[in-house]
Amino acid sequence: MSLVKQPEMTEANLAAHRANGPMSQGAVTLAGKGRVAAANLRHGFYSRERGQALEALGENPEEYTSMMESLLEDLEPREGLESQLVVRMGEALWQMQRAGRMREGVAINRIQMQTQFQERMAQDRFMQAAVKVEPYEAMRDALARRDGGPAPGEIQSFVESCGKNDSAEMQELIPLLNSLSGPLEDQERKAIRRRARALVKKLMQAFDDPLYYLARQAENVRSPENLAAIMAPRDTSATLMHRMEESNLRQLWRLTNTLIKIRSGALRQRDVKNEDCSGDMYENKGAEDKNTDRL
Repeated sequence: MSLVKQPEMTEANLAAHRANGPMSQGAVTLAGKGRVAAANLRHGFYSRERGQALEALGENPEEYTSMMESLLEDLEPREGLESQLVVRMGEALWQMQRAGRMREGVAINRIQMQTQFQERMAQDRFMQAAVKVEPYEAMRDALARRDGGPAPGEIQSFVESCGKNDSAEMQELIPLLNSLSGPLEDQERKAIRRRARALVKKLMQAFDDPLYYLARQAENVRSPENLAAIMAPRDTSATLMHRMEESNLRQLWRLTNTLIKIRSGALRQRDVKNEDCSGDMYENKGAEDKNTDRL
């Protein structure tokens, strides 16, 4: 026996319940039901778990929510299947954007690694070529001095560094340099130094083209053409990302096509979502098709 006194149900109470009942059954019109469905979907967009997952992937949950709400406002789905289709369309669009960011991220990483490697290699080759021309530059400067020209030690160092060059210019230059170590008249010394400078200048010209080429090669590492060549897909990850984008695009097309068919009446919602069936979608058939199925 209950110790709580139960309220008596009077005729006035029954009449009040009957009057209030229709007002507490939720949305009745299609517009009202659509607003209720959209409210439920928006609540899902703001879920903490989804936001944490997006942030862990380096994505902005607010951008995701804004995109989903924009789709709901543009397409105005009715509750049930249409709402779910629009949500799936939004997810497919977001995944397409994600695949694009992944592709760009891979390209950026590849560019950074390749450009650093190419710049280092080009700089090393340039420095190796520059080291070879340094003795010629030192001798050119020594021959241009007004204190009598290069000292014997400078001449010996030059011969040890560059004497293996068997060109005609080098074979003429070495005896001229060695003669500067002996006693010479001023006019004769000036003439020898003038001829030696001309020979050194001619020998240095052989380094101009390689140095210019190597300098240009270093500059072209970050040119648009070279960056485009670096970004060109060459591995399996690029192929997989391309397939991911293609898959999302096909899924978006199928979802959009299904939504259009539902709204045009070519496809009934119960044909798409039928608990007694396997979940496959079937288009409405005309009278002739139905008669054919009976045969």
